[in-house]
Formats: sequence, structure tokens, C-alpha cells
Amino acid sequence: MILVTGATGQLGQRIVQRLAARLPHAGAGQIAVSVRDPARAAQLAARGIDVRQGNFDDIDTLATAFSGIDRLVLISTDGPKNVRIAQHRNAIEGAREAGVKHIFYTSFQDAAENSPSEFAQVHAATESVLATCGIAHTILRNGLYADFLPMTLAAALQTGVLRLPAGTGKVSFISRNELAEAIAAAALAPRLEKRLYELTGQTSHDFAEIVAKLGAATGKSLRYEAIGEDEYAQLLEQAQWPAWLARAMATMYTAASENRFARCSNDFAALIGHPPKSIDCLLAEFFRAP
Repeated sequence: MILVTGATGQLGQRIVQRLAARLPHAGAGQIAVSVRDPARAAQLAARGIDVRQGNFDDIDTLATAFSGIDRLVLISTDGPKNVRIAQHRNAIEGAREAGVKHIFYTSFQDAAENSPSEFAQVHAATESVLATCGIAHTILRNGLYADFLPMTLAAALQTGVLRLPAGTGKVSFISRNELAEAIAAAALAPRLEKRLYELTGQTSHDFAEIVAKLGAATGKSLRYEAIGEDEYAQLLEQAQWPAWLARAMATMYTAASENRFARCSNDFAALIGHPPKSIDCLLAEFFRAP
């Protein structure tokens, strides 16, 4: 049996959908999910999916939720850096206690201890725990979500200016839908060629290029302005973002300025059989005229 954590989240629910589509009898003891509040997964339960309660802050609940599971899709949690690292460590320990045979961990393209990105630091720490946990595992390093683009570019459409601390760095965006498709394929594969997959877009672009493409598509005059990390974090806090998240987002774009998300991998195509969508296609989908 395969279990997906965080199955009511944006990525988790998509992965469950892709798994169900690939399995002929998804409700017959093939798919389980672990969620903090089972009531939020009532629709999954109605489809015959095994809904289990698991709290990332409580190893015992996770060990119980993971009981009888062969393959675990461990989706990274949300929250401040140290909280996430502790929760991921709990999940891995719970999997070890439950006898899980294989963990598929949704990591981050820039998983490096020396990255300025707090998100990247979380994933680097988690990958280190996986390396010594004694459980077979596959690391799936996700590129930056293209799904962030509508929110990120909304201000530019209103004011004509996109302001980010990303410098001239390039990013290879990929959508959550495509990531879910690739992760489901990896989790169900009878045999994988590698232990680490990097799931990115097919090309990388800096934000000046992205804004120019959006301007051409919408007929608006748009430009990109590089700003500092602190200034961007302050802008997000002024927009009522939690301080920890504002800083984490700002450091992510600082990492982008160092081209830490510019690499383009063929791993998505190797798993799925075709390349991911281009940035032009993604922008057309996100900003389609009503």
C-alpha cells in the first residue's frame, strides 16, 4: 500500500488524484492518506481511500498512521524553518518505527546547507536525516512552483512594475499539476533508475523575460525592478504576511538571484515520457482572458 502525507494540501491532493488515476482499484486497499484532521479528507474517504490521522508533531500518531505501508510519499510541511525540520524528522522516525519500506520525499531544487533560502535549508537538513535513516528512499527535488506566478505577477499587472530581490537570476518554473504527475509515476514505478530526481521546467528565464512575455500576452507595458531582500520582506509584512514566511520568500528570491533555480533537468520527461509545459504555455493558462 502507498500512503501520501498532507493529502489535503495543494500538492498532496494532486498526487492522490494522479495515483488514483493510475491504479485501477484505488479504493481497494491501494492508497492511504495521512492528515492532521480526517474530517477534511471526507471526500477521499467517500472514494474508498484509507484516511488516517497523523500529526507531524507526534511521532506515535505517525507510526500508527504509517503501519502496514510499503511506500510513503512524504510531502514537506509548511511553517517556520526549525518547526519543519523537526516535523520531517518525526515523520522519518515514524516511518522507521512502522517498518515503511521506501520513502519518496518531496524536496526542493536548491537543497543546500549554504543556500540563502530558508526553504532550501529545511530540505538540505531533511535529506541529511534520510541519508542515515536506514530506509530506502527517493528524493524528488521540485523546482519553483509556477503556481506562484499569478500571485507574484498580480502587482505588476496593477502597477506596471514587478519588484523582487531576484536580480538577473533565472528560474525553471514547473506547475504543481506536473510535479504531482511525476511524483505519482515515481512512487508507483516498479524500479527507478536513480535515487534523486530533479523536477524542473524545460527552460529557465529571468523575471525581466517573464514580465516581457506577460506584457506581450496582455498588451500591457510591464517592467521588472530588482530590489533588496529586506525591502521585499518588508513589503510582504506590510501585506499582512507572517514575518517568518515573508523572510523565507525573500531569501528564496535571493537564492534565485544566484541562479540556484536555473538548472533544467530531463528527469520529468524520463518519468512521464514528454517534457513539461513551457513558460509561455503556463502564462497563457494562468492569465487566460475571461
